[in-house]
Amino acid sequence: MSQMPPNQPPVPPSSGQGAPVPSPDGYSSPTPYGGYQGGGYLPVQEPRYNVLAIVSLISAFFVSVVAVITGHMALGQIKRTAEKGRGLAIAGLIIGYVGIVTGVLAVVAFIVTTVLGVSLIGMLASQYDPDDYSYTSDPSTGGVGDDLSFEAGNDLTAGTVAQFSDPFVVDSDWTVVSPDDGQGNWSYLDPSGLCTVSFHQGGMGGEVAVTTGDDRATTQDFLAVVLKTDASTIAGKATDSTISYNFEDLGTVDTLLMQGTDDDGSNWKLAGRAFGELDSGLYVDVTCKPGGDLDSVYDTVTTKAAITVY
Repeated sequence: MSQMPPNQPPVPPSSGQGAPVPSPDGYSSPTPYGGYQGGGYLPVQEPRYNVLAIVSLISAFFVSVVAVITGHMALGQIKRTAEKGRGLAIAGLIIGYVGIVTGVLAVVAFIVTTVLGVSLIGMLASQYDPDDYSYTSDPSTGGVGDDLSFEAGNDLTAGTVAQFSDPFVVDSDWTVVSPDDGQGNWSYLDPSGLCTVSFHQGGMGGEVAVTTGDDRATTQDFLAVVLKTDASTIAGKATDSTISYNFEDLGTVDTLLMQGTDDDGSNWKLAGRAFGELDSGLYVDVTCKPGGDLDSVYDTVTTKAAITVY
């Protein structure tokens, strides 16, 4: 075997790929091509946020269904890719589901309200009579449109309530003389300041003789108690009159009217009605000082201050 001539320096490696370069301690180090050099490290990348998780959270405030769909997709992707954004996706899901539930409840409430409204309209429409442009119903319900005659009082249902519908309480031209005393008594001064209008409503409390099935006779006894006279006097002097029923111009209630003049020259009209089935009575008294327009005020009161039964 041939030997290298003595005192000859080693031949340097040719410029090739990956040829080892001897080191002073006898070990080889990586070549300049590839691998680590000078003891450096590659940088570690932070996980990025999942795009669908961000979309889920944002859309939760606008389109709940989109938030739920993208939230579930984001959680699946995050499990595979270890991306960030799990909390965002869960928040989007929660808000999205809350929005869906709220929307469903709102739709149900709307449907229920619509059905009830349509039913009410249908009920009112069934009671509407296009021939006389008024509503009709059974007097026992206190509905509008019927004339509550003395005879019709027998059809009222025991336990219902008869009372005045008072429009003057919101009319600034009428002055309150005495507010409701809790016993069903109150009064006003008309716009002219010359006429006092007094209302009464309430139970008859055993003071009035009730004639079963005859509201006219019971009304005569009621007015006899009010005016401190006897029923025969009322029967001889009272005239038939009416008060609006429920609403102005939609029906009338039969009443008996008494009228006269006081010692001071004041003129008065008092109309009343007793309901034997309800054991209650109502009257309105219009008293005008000299110069007051009694007839006009009485007509206004008995037209606008209707009797309602409910």
